[in-house]
Amino acid sequence: MLLHRLCRVIARLDPRLCPGRWLHRRGLAALAAGDPERAAHWLALGGEAYRRELAVAALARLRVHELMAASLAAGRVESPALVEIVRRSNRLDQLERLAPPHELADARAVLGEWLERTGAGAGTGPAVSLQAA
Repeated sequence: MLLHRLCRVIARLDPRLCPGRWLHRRGLAALAAGDPERAAHWLALGGEAYRRELAVAALARLRVHELMAASLAAGRVESPALVEIVRRSNRLDQLERLAPPHELADARAVLGEWLERTGAGAGTGPAVSLQAA
């Protein structure tokens, strides 16, 4: 809790001093609150921190969340973006849930929840399999 409060203060001064995990979760909180533009900002900062920390697995999970945020910021999830989100999710075993407390869960389950929430994948376009090929 103290780290969270400290990071909130530090983030105002220089977000590069905050841990990647904190910035990533801040982006997820913004995404859950329906603010994909703010989420993209925090996720980008989280990506920079993960690169500094050499946190490759966390960075891969963050990249999926960045694609989700970008799709929502565009106002709709288009087929090429959806295919890339599914492709990257299939490479992961786990992914942070978009709803608080953002715990790790099966990546395909998280993707399914996101698709259901956004209505992505529903419609007349080709079906996208959530299973790894």
